[in-house]
Amino acid sequence: MANEMDRVVPLNSLPGYKVADGEPDIRGWDVVASDGRRLGRVDDLLVDTQANKVRYVDVDGEGRHVTIPIGYATLERERREVLVDRLGEEQYSALPSYDRGPITRDYEEQVGRACRVDASAATPDFYEADAFRGRDEMRLTLSEEQLSVGKREVSGGEVGVHKHVETRHVHEEVPLRHEEVEIERRPISEGMMTSGRPEITEDEIRIPLHAEEAVVEKRVVPTEELVVRKREVVETEGVDAELRRERAEVDREVTDTHLRSDRTDLRDDRI
Repeated sequence: MANEMDRVVPLNSLPGYKVADGEPDIRGWDVVASDGRRLGRVDDLLVDTQANKVRYVDVDGEGRHVTIPIGYATLERERREVLVDRLGEEQYSALPSYDRGPITRDYEEQVGRACRVDASAATPDFYEADAFRGRDEMRLTLSEEQLSVGKREVSGGEVGVHKHVETRHVHEEVPLRHEEVEIERRPISEGMMTSGRPEITEDEIRIPLHAEEAVVEKRVVPTEELVVRKREVVETEGVDAELRRERAEVDREVTDTHLRSDRTDLRDDRI
């Protein structure tokens, strides 16, 4: 619980935080009671760093520091005074001394008892009490654009499968047989001569020759079959978009307890 309460710390210890432009910095202003009695001066502001709101005013009462819930403070800008008109003298006197460090739960309970605000240990946070909200409270809703990606069926085109005729040159080696004439010369001896008297005449013999020749024949035969079907394919496609969202720059306005950090963006869980 002590770590949770460490979020309420002095503004002077928060680098980069400042009072919003156009709003008065009340540090150094006099703190006066409803009857005009001077109670001290504003030494610092105690900031809830999670909610980015001023919770307390640190009052230097000339030797004793006390913290006053911001809801009890009213600004008198022309006189540069902080009027504590909702806190009676008895309540102010009952405020515990502040050692100018982080606010603890025990210290808040003491402040709550003095201001008659329920700050019991059973109540983890009593900032919703009027004393801490101030006279008015404003709430801001932050919105952002989120990407919602849907799917719809569209035409993906059309696939046509057709065939055409092409010509290719084919060369094959075919073995072919053929007959040739072979002439052998044999001498005739005297004993081999036939009867009769040889004569010199013209004569001729004819021997038919045979050969094989290539016969080219073309026939159409099926070679393969194309089966065309559809199948579903799932692919991941990146979708890019520019999304807008609202961010809050919290102005540290002393009058309505809002703070502003220099160039500090707040997310939704900090509003």
